[in-house]
Amino acid sequence: MPPKREHPLNKYKININTKKMGNTKLSAIILIIISTLFISAAQVFYKLASKTMMFDISTLFNYYLYIGLLLYGIAAVLLILALKNGELSTIYPMIATSYLWVILLSIFVFNESINLFKWIGVTLIIIGVAILGGKS
Repeated sequence: MPPKREHPLNKYKININTKKMGNTKLSAIILIIISTLFISAAQVFYKLASKTMMFDISTLFNYYLYIGLLLYGIAAVLLILALKNGELSTIYPMIATSYLWVILLSIFVFNESINLFKWIGVTLIIIGVAILGGKS
């Protein structure tokens, strides 16, 4: 009987056993989704800020800009808390869900129309996030 060979990926410490993959808690996933909502809301405020921004002294008084920065700060704290209870390789790709939130906010806040190709793109992103986060 020939000797049992080790899988070639094992030398790179890549987990090929999908049954024991990941240590990400549900709370981390919830935190990252909430974080992406804050990121997306910040984008809306940046868009609002850009309408009046002149890149002069008046920029210091653009409250939309400050709200956007605050929301990004909150999102960063939530991301750090999510990383505390989850794997970076699982958590970080979930930030891509912000594309979905931004499209939805663009429709409702700015009355933008979204074409079929954008919807297909967002659908593919969500499928990719599900694949990357699966079994974790």
